[in-house]
Amino acid sequence: MGLIGGIVGAGASLLGGALAAKKANKGYNDAISAMENRMSEVKAHRDALYYQDPTQSAENQAAVSQAQKVLDEQTKRTAGANVVSGGTDESVAMQKRAASEAVGQMMQQQAASGASRRDQIWGNADSQLNAMNNYIATAKMNKGLSQAQAIQQAAAGVANAAQGMNFGTSKIGNKGFEIDW
Repeated sequence: MGLIGGIVGAGASLLGGALAAKKANKGYNDAISAMENRMSEVKAHRDALYYQDPTQSAENQAAVSQAQKVLDEQTKRTAGANVVSGGTDESVAMQKRAASEAVGQMMQQQAASGASRRDQIWGNADSQLNAMNNYIATAKMNKGLSQAQAIQQAAAGVANAAQGMNFGTSKIGNKGFEIDW
């Protein structure tokens, strides 16, 4: 290979290595960016669910309202029965108190259930986030290895091109001692 062919070969090898490295980097960067975006979504969803008051959920409010309605009707019936049978106001008050306690217990159960649910949400989200962090770490490691491999291949291509170059013949002195480059 002549000098110009060697230079062109070395340049092509460098350019090819640089383009391959750039393309690989873009792929890794896109994958890492997508995973980081997904991590943000998981964190936002986790936080929204975790910090939500379980006693304020729509289904809990509907259940409490229905229970309160049933207990109020039962209290009215008890009050009506007391009027007919000659019961005291204390028995009606006791019925109201029992109804309030029942609603309070229902709310406490929902709060306890909500705390358990929150712990489960946090644990599930942490597992997902750990898996995503591991993926990102692996992708970054593979990106570095890919870059090193591209540099190594480009350097090997330059070395091969330089090895095949013919720089001509030089004479040293007038004795005719020649060196082929």
